[in-house]
Amino acid sequence: MARILIVGAGDIGGTLARHMQQQGHEVTTVRRSDKSMGEGITALQADVADPETLTVLEQPVDIVVYSVASPEFSKDGYHTFYYKGLRNVLKAVRQQSPKRVFFVSSSSVYHQMDGEWVDETAPTEPASFAGKEMLAAEQALLKDKLPGTVVRFTGIYGPGRNRMIEQARHGGHCDPEPPVWTNRIHRDDCIGVLSLLIDRALNEQPLDDVYLATDDEPATLFDVLEWMKDRIGDVDPDHDMPEVTRRANRRCSNQRLKALGYEFKYPNYREGYDELLTAMGLV
Repeated sequence: MARILIVGAGDIGGTLARHMQQQGHEVTTVRRSDKSMGEGITALQADVADPETLTVLEQPVDIVVYSVASPEFSKDGYHTFYYKGLRNVLKAVRQQSPKRVFFVSSSSVYHQMDGEWVDETAPTEPASFAGKEMLAAEQALLKDKLPGTVVRFTGIYGPGRNRMIEQARHGGHCDPEPPVWTNRIHRDDCIGVLSLLIDRALNEQPLDDVYLATDDEPATLFDVLEWMKDRIGDVDPDHDMPEVTRRANRRCSNQRLKALGYEFKYPNYREGYDELLTAMGLV
């Protein structure tokens, strides 16, 4: 049994906490609210933006997972809750000497926008404030004395994350040419990936500094939307999606992750979304 600290207990952090507790680990979560995480999980109230509140972290810990979401989509918000918040937590747990710290990051750190393939070795020169602040947080962890691993998730979907489904239902349309490439990972595979990496860290198996976590099949936005419309059937008339020109347009590779032996529960969007559509009663 290991002592696992999960900072940020939203969809990913909270689901991971429950999963790791079910695996027999001693799990502690940290979040700004005092909401209970359920039986068997210790829930601490603290704010990563306020170092004085992080004195609650002065307890033995083997693994730290930093899975915070900024409460506001702004440069200041991202800087405070990703870069500063992570640095505050690293300082708070340094004396506990955890085996490894994991930072839940994003593929927004990539700048490629012409359908290129990217992996963990691809250049990262983001133009957006979100990508810049996320990259700064990654670098803060990787330069720290504590062992750290960054996990870059692509577009997360799953229960309660129905944005793409709603776009299809309401007739969202994207021209097939030029292709706009998209990448995604189901929430359950996010948990599976983090669980695998944590197990490797606990067993003192080697880990890389960065993993790009995405399913096996990048797909064009046109293909995803048209497949969904065909499955749903009763959808609104097509209308162009004005935000398409602002979307990321790249293809992400998961080969480094798969080399560890990870097998995706939902290897492509069809398997993952088909289950969601069925649960929603849309097919």
